[in-house]
Amino acid sequence: MRSILLTSLVILMSVNMAFSSGFQINDQSARSVGMGFSTVATSKDASAIFYNPANITFQQDMLNFSAGASYIMPGSKFTGLTTMNQNETTSLETWNFIIPHFYANWKTPVNNLHLGLGVFVPFGLGTQWPEDWYGRHSAKKTYLEALEINPVLAYQFKVANMPVSVAAGFGYVMGKVELEKNLTTFSPEPVLNLKGDGTATTYNFGLTIKPTPNMSIGASYRHNIDMDFEGDTKYENTAGLEALFVEGPGSANINFPNDLRVGISYNVTPSFLIEAGINYVGWSSYDTLAITFDKGPGKPTAPYTSAQPRLYNNVIAYRLGAEYRLGGVCVRGGFYYDPIPVDPVNVEPVLPESDRFGFSTGFGLELAKDLKFDLGYLFIYGTQTDVIGNKNGFDGYYNSWANVVSLTLSYQLK
Repeated sequence: MRSILLTSLVILMSVNMAFSSGFQINDQSARSVGMGFSTVATSKDASAIFYNPANITFQQDMLNFSAGASYIMPGSKFTGLTTMNQNETTSLETWNFIIPHFYANWKTPVNNLHLGLGVFVPFGLGTQWPEDWYGRHSAKKTYLEALEINPVLAYQFKVANMPVSVAAGFGYVMGKVELEKNLTTFSPEPVLNLKGDGTATTYNFGLTIKPTPNMSIGASYRHNIDMDFEGDTKYENTAGLEALFVEGPGSANINFPNDLRVGISYNVTPSFLIEAGINYVGWSSYDTLAITFDKGPGKPTAPYTSAQPRLYNNVIAYRLGAEYRLGGVCVRGGFYYDPIPVDPVNVEPVLPESDRFGFSTGFGLELAKDLKFDLGYLFIYGTQTDVIGNKNGFDGYYNSWANVVSLTLSYQLK
């Protein structure tokens, strides 16, 4: 019995921590949301600190502040095709998220040198399936948040009379994770819950070149976030089995991916801007998940480490956005394609991966001379993912979508 318990828990932890691609959050400003995140080459507020910090040197006010939040409303449903769950469709429980962002850009007394600070959530969100759904033994609840504090320095100079800006930053990241699912070994079914937190550091760079007054080329890079989580494992519904299910410390390591963005923008007219770009995400860094129990599941007298490979791949997303200004009003639109980063056969209910298409719109409004308001809306459509031949036997069809509304206020101090 102990070996059966050990095997069940190892499978549990190996599957449930797979919260990869869908947990990257790009919704860090309303303007960028409205343009499909096509704001790498040209950023007009302090949110450039996230998308490309080199752009803060083109903001000439003494101080620039931007603050706001994105409200993310994800959804997904699963339809089984095995003999035990055929044609049974289950939807994720409603679980929406508020993702805040704050940025400040200071034009220092040193000519062309800017100091910026960003506070944002680069990874987060979660999934929660119904309490008694068929897949509760694969995934029931997964939650993750990572808050980054990112100071940056940027400097502008000229090469052959062409403006060039470079930037570098440091990130301090604080993370939390919670995982929950049912075990199949006994009735009533035991419930395992793991909560943990951790910290990590990272760094980022930015570059912007303006070959002509109407053209801008930008690139930014954010390095991996290699985070160690320390937490506690707890159990419910284990009456009479306390000797096997001993609560105690646990740890895990997650290596979040690096991120490279490149964009080119062009002012077709003084009022009309378009930008196109790509976003390379290095998901292959998430190759193995190792979880260590101080009190081994099924054998609490000894520690135990479970290592499970995760077969994610690097992907490139393609983005296009536009902005039209008429007086104190800006109208925006955007589109992007973000391919699935894992072979469909490895998709699990903890995160219903898919090829994603994003359609966005938004507007900006000058409320006062130095105060601006931006609103962005994004609809994310995930194509159906067919999972056939899953190694854990959880075959079926996933359909996913999300709605995002983002608000940002920006203030400039001369």
